Amino acid sequence: MSCSPGAAYAVCVALALALTLGLALALTAWRLQSLAGEKAELVAGQLTWQLSPAFAALTRLDTLPPPEPDCRAQTQALAELVQRTSLVRFAQARGAGGLLCASRRGAVVEADGVEGGASLLPAGSGQLLPGLRLAHTAGVLELDAGPLVAQLALAEREGVKVSLLAGGRALAANGEVREQGPDAGGEVAWVPSAPARIGVLVAPQWGAAPLLVLKTQWLALLLAAALGCGIAWGARRGSGGRRATGWEISEGIRQKEFFAHYQPIVTAASGECVGVEVLARWRHPVQGNVRSELFIQTAIEAGLIVSLTRYMLRRVAEELKQIVLPPGFMVGLNISTEHLALPELLEDCRPLVNLLREKQAQLVLEVSERAPLQEASGAQKVINGLRQMGVRLALDDFGAGYADKTYLSRWGFDYLKVEKGYVSALGQDSLKGNILDGLLLSSNEMGVQVIVKGVETQGQQSYLNVKGFEYLQGFYFGKPMTLNHFRQWLYSGIAESRTRPSGKREGGG
Repeated sequence: MSCSPGAAYAVCVALALALTLGLALALTAWRLQSLAGEKAELVAGQLTWQLSPAFAALTRLDTLPPPEPDCRAQTQALAELVQRTSLVRFAQARGAGGLLCASRRGAVVEADGVEGGASLLPAGSGQLLPGLRLAHTAGVLELDAGPLVAQLALAEREGVKVSLLAGGRALAANGEVREQGPDAGGEVAWVPSAPARIGVLVAPQWGAAPLLVLKTQWLALLLAAALGCGIAWGARRGSGGRRATGWEISEGIRQKEFFAHYQPIVTAASGECVGVEVLARWRHPVQGNVRSELFIQTAIEAGLIVSLTRYMLRRVAEELKQIVLPPGFMVGLNISTEHLALPELLEDCRPLVNLLREKQAQLVLEVSERAPLQEASGAQKVINGLRQMGVRLALDDFGAGYADKTYLSRWGFDYLKVEKGYVSALGQDSLKGNILDGLLLSSNEMGVQVIVKGVETQGQQSYLNVKGFEYLQGFYFGKPMTLNHFRQWLYSGIAESRTRPSGKREGGG
């Protein structure tokens, strides 16, 4: 071929993809049809896990103290039940003679007409989020359906539409409650062990098939491209588009190829930098700079994530010796739940903790909500030791997992880092905005500080500042950057805030 190698590669890949795209679309259409039933069963099982504490509490309503004429003892018992049962926001019990006592004085509901013992409640009437009401001969429980909506929204990422069914109504993934007709298409799975008929309806979204091809058939498309063009690997290897192997990561640690990028954390009011999140990067000898999503998961699967984190702790301690930090500055570093359960973590952190203490700064270890901590892992003892050293704990990706108030209280997180999808939905998804408002109220009650990630516009900063959020992180203030770049960014901001009369920083990066 007389054209350049890059042009020949592009032509060959395009031809190979064109031949396989039709087959991929056909396979995806078949997959969507079968996925509906599988997804319904899966989501029903996940909802069972979320709802089981409320199901158990419902059956215990008839064990409460006998109602008194003023319901005082009954109200206290019901309030305690609400406090210790996840999702429950209201409880009511029926005593002898039909006397009704509720967890809040003066708040009594009539549930005789609840079809099948369960009903869905739309948002409104003093409630920002929709609810799920469960009726029993002994009383009523009303659940906060916000986490259920989040679960439905997560399930809709694979080309299906998911709804929760109860009492002739359907709760959609956007938080809307509507009447459910008998002719609704799709696959239904019923939540096992529920005290009433609560189901999950899953309907395929055929318009999502092309996008789903890109998400699920990417490997087949890459193989087709490789078969259609012998130089595909050579042309791609410098682009950082290939996942690393465990051996490469091990060699990368040994050869000190990994380094740190720093992304600023700022105050919502003024944009003043009060901390950073440390992000691992890899300068691969062949591929160049490799993004973290191409090696972090591989490191976890290969059992190398602890070794990589230890290396990063040492690397950051060496790098930060070169920089002057403002008092109270926080340095956040991601850590796996596996590492957080190892007693050796205390010594792993000690050099960086000692350095930051000299600089009047503090280390914040960030653990993802996607991988929950287990009580049997021994992490609590390690966390207690870290706290004695002055290390703080942050729950990262909050809103993408299953953490509730009980989980947050048990592990004593100091910070919640909100998953960036909530910010990108501002102005488009009122439900997520309401959830953010509720999160701020709950975090204030628990004494936890919130850091909102993913801020990319001045409008988002202004909105979150008005709402009362204190700390923000995102590309609007600064992308992840090398230490030298961050030092210039930080020092220029400090000088700028000293010379400007208002003291307000406009953001940087």
